[in-house]
Amino acid sequence: MKKLTLLTALLLSGAAFAFNFASPSEPSAKIILSHSNAAKQIFPVKLLMVNGENINVRSDAVWLAPGEYELRLASFVNKDYTKQIMSPKERRGIKDWKNTMKITVEADKSYYIGYDASSNQTEDWQPVVYKVK
Repeated sequence: MKKLTLLTALLLSGAAFAFNFASPSEPSAKIILSHSNAAKQIFPVKLLMVNGENINVRSDAVWLAPGEYELRLASFVNKDYTKQIMSPKERRGIKDWKNTMKITVEADKSYYIGYDASSNQTEDWQPVVYKVK
């Protein structure tokens, strides 16, 4: 009985992840999350939420129908880099980094998103679209 209750709870919790991603075969934009550019201090991100809706975490790519979106991301800034740039006190505040961005996407385009940590001022670090193809 406990297994059935746990299974039911897990299935119902999956309903919380209701965001409808587009299919690559539909008119859609590809959002690429896993690329980075170390020379420019642009680090990879993972997608956590779209328009305030929880999703199963994505770390490679997703397809979105054309339109406007608010994305919540987790950044993966290299720890060695943060040790060079940030004080221990700043590193404790990492959870307060900017982690949302608004984006308008068009069909048949690819958007490369990363976490820009190029500024010497860590409060300026934020997710960015660093390339559109």
